[in-house]
Amino acid sequence: SEGFHAAKTYLQLTWQDDKVPDVELPKGFSLRSFRLGQDEDALTRLQNESFRQNWGFCPNTVEEISARVRLKRCEPEGIIFVVNEGRLSAYNWTFRVSAEAGSTGWIAMTGVHPDYRGRGLGKAAVVAGMEYLRIQKRVEGIELEVDSENAPAMDIYRELGFREVRRATWYEKSQ
Repeated sequence: SEGFHAAKTYLQLTWQDDKVPDVELPKGFSLRSFRLGQDEDALTRLQNESFRQNWGFCPNTVEEISARVRLKRCEPEGIIFVVNEGRLSAYNWTFRVSAEAGSTGWIAMTGVHPDYRGRGLGKAAVVAGMEYLRIQKRVEGIELEVDSENAPAMDIYRELGFREVRRATWYEKSQ
């Protein structure tokens, strides 16, 4: 009655298996962690390029990214880059939430530069983040949110064993 309409549905997914799936990077690609004080500009550019055409995305500034990577729950080694000949091709940004009952890992963002899509880098980046959270940080489970219309991401998450636990609908005011 106030002029709003459903615009997007996001799904919260969870993963709680014991073993992280194996995924190999394509030849010529490698992994490395974020370097605090060195990679803020590169992460900002990669994130903005990866998401520039997504609904609701607002480009980030280097200052915003610099502040986010220094938040208490963010660990720089939990931001993992896929690199090809020195060029950042994809990334997975994780964080951890601890409570008395244990800790949960979150995959906050996974982005693939448009020039590198279709090569399996998104899946490799997600698995690298899962390995970091599960093996190095020993989280009990891993969660994430995804746009229900993002078919490539949904395929990756389902293939890796994530399952839906919740839905959230975003609304926009009609013009």
